[in-house]
Amino acid sequence: MAENDRMSSLKNCKKCNRVFSSVDGATLCSRCNDDVDDEFNRVREYIYDNPASSVKDVSNGTNVSSESILKWIREGRIVLGDHANISFCERCEAPIEGGRFCARCVRELADGLKSGIGEKEEHKHKAGMHIKDQDRKK
Repeated sequence: MAENDRMSSLKNCKKCNRVFSSVDGATLCSRCNDDVDDEFNRVREYIYDNPASSVKDVSNGTNVSSESILKWIREGRIVLGDHANISFCERCEAPIEGGRFCARCVRELADGLKSGIGEKEEHKHKAGMHIKDQDRKK
């Protein structure tokens, strides 16, 4: 029984793919987790020194990926200031510079509406009572 418990806690690290003993459902090994903590600390210090920076500026200044920075914003580990010029799409959570949806989701939603309207028009002709064309008298 103890052997099964030990085996079930072994996982592959999401970042480096090494096998490690997962504690509390961790997805990164201790080495990669330390790397992520180091990246977060570099970002935190950069933002402290440069509070009006954009995500791109922070990424370039710290050599940390924009995706990691955006993930920390979503998780609430980094809090945006009142004048921050970034928000997230309500549908796919992609970063956007304003509005409710990113350009891709706007296009997909518009296409979905157009196809739905087209289907409604097709059903409109079939609704109600009618006489079959072959049964009509000429």
